[in-house]
Amino acid sequence: MPVRRHCPYRLAPNPVDPHAASVPAASDASVPRRPLPASHAGAANRSRRNRIPSLEATSPKGYPSAGRIGCLSGLHDWKLSADVDTFRYRWQSRGLGLREDIQPRRAFLAASRSAAHDAIYRHSLYATALTRPDATPPRGEVLHESSLRDFSWALSPGLNQNLGGPDGYLYQLYARLDAEYRTDTNGWLSGEIGVNLADNLDNYTYIADSELPRVRTHIGDYLAGSRVGIHTLQYTRTTHFARNWYAMGYGGLLEMMYAGAGGEVLYRPFNSPLALGADLNWVRQRDFDQRFDLRDYSTWTGHATAYLQTGVGDVLAKLSVGRYLAGDLGTTLDLSRRFANGVNVGAWVTLTDAGNAYGEGDFDKGVYISIPLDAFFVESSRGYSTIAWQPLTRDGGARLARRYSLYGLTQERDMGSYWEDARTIMEP
Repeated sequence: MPVRRHCPYRLAPNPVDPHAASVPAASDASVPRRPLPASHAGAANRSRRNRIPSLEATSPKGYPSAGRIGCLSGLHDWKLSADVDTFRYRWQSRGLGLREDIQPRRAFLAASRSAAHDAIYRHSLYATALTRPDATPPRGEVLHESSLRDFSWALSPGLNQNLGGPDGYLYQLYARLDAEYRTDTNGWLSGEIGVNLADNLDNYTYIADSELPRVRTHIGDYLAGSRVGIHTLQYTRTTHFARNWYAMGYGGLLEMMYAGAGGEVLYRPFNSPLALGADLNWVRQRDFDQRFDLRDYSTWTGHATAYLQTGVGDVLAKLSVGRYLAGDLGTTLDLSRRFANGVNVGAWVTLTDAGNAYGEGDFDKGVYISIPLDAFFVESSRGYSTIAWQPLTRDGGARLARRYSLYGLTQERDMGSYWEDARTIMEP
């Protein structure tokens, strides 16, 4: 039974019994072209839940689009015996339980063969909140299980740039080496090293006057301070401590300019347009060479943030209130829209109590675009490449550039247009 949609997997032949073993887990690396990445171990269990034979699969890689789930269901249908009536997919991220999707097998097969059954198939789909990854583990016979891979790495190009300042267009093209070591399901050590390949930072001469601590205006000194720099090196742990509550703690070299430690909590009800979060961090400024030495300046920074899916044009509104790196207090409004292909376009504006001390520009603002790495690679990924444009780099309204956010790690709590998009499973 072909599923008429591009499916980036290949099925490994099973010389023993095609109906009882080597069933792929619900992962974009189900039957991988390359070894399964560290954060996406999975298992598929064949069981009888309420006397209905079913397949339960956990820990997918990539986001749960309707097309991706349809592709997985097609693979499982090819591989499993006819007595399995239901496919259940448990979506988890970094050890955080997010949701469970249920696919009736017969409705899926009927819709895959004829468009006349599309409406029945879409109405047969449903999803529930997954309270915790280990709250109700899959039952039955384990058909396939892939273990955590302790270490993974990736090499990619990177671009730092500044537009619109007195020095004109400044850029730095560099090679970026990302690496990650998983200590367990909820903890990992991650880092990024950058090697400068080309730049025009010799043109960087203008540093504006500032009555605030220089928390960002020395950015050019960091970019030019060393040909090889450690951009980040941190340890992170997550936990799902209540039905709708998530938490994360981290410490190390948190970004190019700051080291420190912090934590975040997030309240995100299942399929709710509203989520509430808060983060608090103690940071100290790093030396210009981006190694392990630190400068004298240190501070507390953190924000309370409300996230709202507005329902207007798929726009997400984020409103943050808190303390910025220079000690100023204020608020940031961020509006963004995510398109069907995963591209995210947004803009932000920040107003603080810095007043006249802020300097030229009066307030912070900028626009950005994030492109999913899925667009460039065959193997699915949750990663994004982001390009931002900020007219002026000033010290007021400067936020810590945290590498991970709980809202980003828990995207599967939002169903979005999942049911409407179910028809894309059958697209050629």
